[in-house]
Amino acid sequence: MRFEHINEPVEVITYFDGAKMRPLRFRWRGRPYHIAQVNGVWSDLQGRDKEYHFHVATRESGSFELIYHDTRLTWRLGRITIEE
Repeated sequence: MRFEHINEPVEVITYFDGAKMRPLRFRWRGRPYHIAQVNGVWSDLQGRDKEYHFHVATRESGSFELIYHDTRLTWRLGRITIEE
């Protein structure tokens, strides 16, 4: 297994429950992906800004790292997992 760094903007549909958020679906390069499971969540600081990372598995194929930037309110696809 290896990771490929993508770092591209994506559209994400997210469920918010108070202070928690959960990505449900995303669109990358025009293709929709439905999130079957969130495998991990962590955050880090980028200067004064905070980024939330979600490692997700999709119904369609593979696993992905989605990154939410809380100041800009934007999502990007950080990397994908490639099975070898």
